[in-house]
Amino acid sequence: MSDNLYDDNIIETVDEHGQHVKFELVDIVEVDETEYGLLYPVEGFDPEHPEKPGDKVIIMRLKKDGEDFIFEKIEDDQEFDKVADYVAEITEAELSEDSEN
Repeated sequence: MSDNLYDDNIIETVDEHGQHVKFELVDIVEVDETEYGLLYPVEGFDPEHPEKPGDKVIIMRLKKDGEDFIFEKIEDDQEFDKVADYVAEITEAELSEDSEN
């Protein structure tokens, strides 16, 4: 799956069903010397049903190929869990810090 980064951190990718999907690149984190993109769906958020799968941040491995960015699905469950745990830790730390101020 390859994507081009453009305009205000919005990327467009093609999912496994051939559908074009736009995401906002929220952040890039590094875990074990590998970069991961935290992506949020631009379209389809329904505040009435925030539990829908499309309404969550998506974590994908990030590689740069020349001028292009390539986002890859994380197939390994252990790798995904490690990155998700790291993201949860930094999110908790930021929320805790915000509540103290």
